[in-house]
Amino acid sequence: MPLNLAVQLTLLYGDAALLIERATDELVDAILPGEARGYGLTVMDVGQVPLGQVGLQLRTGSLMAATRVVVLRDVDSLSAAQQGELAGLLGAPPAGVHVIMAASASRQEANKGLPVSAKLRKLVEEKGQSASFITPFEREMAEWVVSEALRLGKRIDRAVAEQLVALAGRDHARLSSELQKLCCYVGAASQITAQDVAAAASRSAEASSFDLVDAIAEGNARAALSMLPDLLPSQSVQSAAIPLLGMVARHLRLMWQAAYLAQCGSPVDRSLRVGPDVVALLPEQQNVLQAARTSFVAKKLARHARTLGDQELAAALKKVLDADRALKGQTDEHMDPRLVMERLVTELCLLAQRAGGAGARR
Repeated sequence: MPLNLAVQLTLLYGDAALLIERATDELVDAILPGEARGYGLTVMDVGQVPLGQVGLQLRTGSLMAATRVVVLRDVDSLSAAQQGELAGLLGAPPAGVHVIMAASASRQEANKGLPVSAKLRKLVEEKGQSASFITPFEREMAEWVVSEALRLGKRIDRAVAEQLVALAGRDHARLSSELQKLCCYVGAASQITAQDVAAAASRSAEASSFDLVDAIAEGNARAALSMLPDLLPSQSVQSAAIPLLGMVARHLRLMWQAAYLAQCGSPVDRSLRVGPDVVALLPEQQNVLQAARTSFVAKKLARHARTLGDQELAAALKKVLDADRALKGQTDEHMDPRLVMERLVTELCLLAQRAGGAGARR
């Protein structure tokens, strides 16, 4: 819904920081066109200044600008009491003064309503307007990538956009940066191809862990072990090992769910409706149906699910648990975190090799 330029109080919130920033800029440009922006715009990080300064800015006029915009960032950093005080300051803004507030909020917080204190929420609902900007799931994010590429003057097919999302993650700012880099990479070419993405796009930690699981599922210990130095940099082995282990565990859980869906006749790489009785058995967190929203991820999970049988997946998760306890110092055996992960990767590859030799599902 377009924002009303006549409304003096606006709250923009969500977890998509880039989209909030762009919406703020668009609204400022609409209220203060051209040179008026230079004279009439004030930006304040409200968590870094006394609230009295906010009130002062609202009351202070400008000889150069009949219309002014005050942007208040990081409203969520204020306590409930401070937000209540801010609501008192914003209750009756002077004529010609527009206030734009920005607040960070997770999807769960945004779903509950405006992520601000009761007093500030009531003020926005009665006298202002609001808009939320929440990071979409993978499928919707691919659509955003296609439109963002067009904004930059390039075309990218939906499947290639899904590939980029899988590699770079669902952060708008990072994806925008990757697209700008790809635009430079392809030069005068009008199309960004899968080959361009593979050659030039940077990989997120999750995408790199997906490659690791690829190698593990294939039983390719040499390839899997060769990835660990990048995933576990020497200067931060301890801090990187546990998150990496968590990603491996997540992929294994998704593989098990994908295998179960295949047994139920609903492989994740096919557009088949999954019955409600089956859906009810899947976990709310780390749910394969949410993870497999793009064909790129769905195909990987389906291929992995055909590699390991239930017995191997159960054994793999047991080994992940053992590695987790070792990393947290909960065992009698004290090992370097890198050695813990190297042993885990080797053992998981051996499981995959045995499953392949035994003719496990493929």
